[in-house]
Order: sequence, then structure tokens, then C-alpha cells
Amino acid sequence: MTAVMSAPPERNRDAPVDVLTVFSGSSPEDVAHARQLWSSLCMPTPLESRLVSADIPQRLPVSRPERSVHSRPPPPRGEQPEQREDERQRYLSVAAQRKETLALLRRQREQRIQKELLSSAFKPKAPKEKTSDLNAEREMVRLLD
Repeated sequence: MTAVMSAPPERNRDAPVDVLTVFSGSSPEDVAHARQLWSSLCMPTPLESRLVSADIPQRLPVSRPERSVHSRPPPPRGEQPEQREDERQRYLSVAAQRKETLALLRRQREQRIQKELLSSAFKPKAPKEKTSDLNAEREMVRLLD
């Protein structure tokens, strides 16, 4: 009895089992048992590699049109001037706070500059190198190249 079984590593679901498995010179009972054994040993393809799965919804949810800001009805006439005045007051208070902050920053900057000018007279000065020393060093570097 010679049984030859051949199948690709990944089983093709569209191809019939007869094409993938070949038994020559075996009894029909042995062929049936061998086919059953072979099909039980083949692992099903993983869920990630399948194109369609019953566990995963295949359709995206239908999008609903959003209401735009312009479609909202205008507020009653009596509230508009009050709302505008409230909004105007808020903007004015924010602008005043911004002016105060900028003035404070300007004062702090001026104070810092004055302190730096006062302390600069007492800071130690870095000694200036003599030009002859500089020229000598440059000449030594040229000689190295």
C-alpha cells in the first residue's frame, strides 16, 4: 500500500480535497480514513487572514448628517442686545488685563536693565589677549598644517 499525501502549507478552501490528496494502490476504506486524518490535521486559517468573518461587522455604521450652526434659529430679539453687551464687557475686561500684564512686563524689563547697568561697573573684565600672542598662535597652527 502506497499513500502519497501532498498539500501546500496553506490549504486552499476553493480546491477540492481530491486534488490535494493522492492515494495510489490503497483500499477505499484506507483512503477514507487517511482523508479524514489529513483533514483533521489541517489547521483552519487564522481569523486575521480571512477576508470575511461572522464575528466582525462588515459594514460601517451609517453616518447621520450633523446640524450646522447656521441652521439654529436666531435667539429672540429681546436677548440679543444684552448678550452683545455682556460679550463686549468680557472682551473689554480681557483687553484691560492684557494691558496691565504688558505694563508690568515692561516695568520689570526696565528695572532689570537698570540693575544690569549698575552692576556692570563692578563686574570683573575679561583680560584681552595681546595681538602679538594671537599672531604667534596663528603662526604655530599654520606650521602644523
